[in-house]
Amino acid sequence: MNAHSGEILWSTANPSNATTSGPVTVANHVLFVGSIDPKGPIYAWNAKTRDILMSYETGATVFGGMSVSDGCIYVGNGYSLRLGSLSPASNAGASLYAFCLI
Repeated sequence: MNAHSGEILWSTANPSNATTSGPVTVANHVLFVGSIDPKGPIYAWNAKTRDILMSYETGATVFGGMSVSDGCIYVGNGYSLRLGSLSPASNAGASLYAFCLI
């Protein structure tokens, strides 16, 4: 999206065919996004060529956006839902992933 005009420059489907949740993160002309797919895939796209540069399954749903600090991307995964005896913890990921772009 053009930040000044709001014009959509390009769009693509989520490769996991699941809904995304949270904002898209951009760093060094790379777009990062997660997915609510239970396998927790995260993707990195080249903002200019639209090529997928990386994908990785975190093992649990990625609901939030990714944070950027000092050239590194940080992403957490999972959530915990307790319904007593009706349901055990659902998709309870407890990991924080980090990878650097430098």
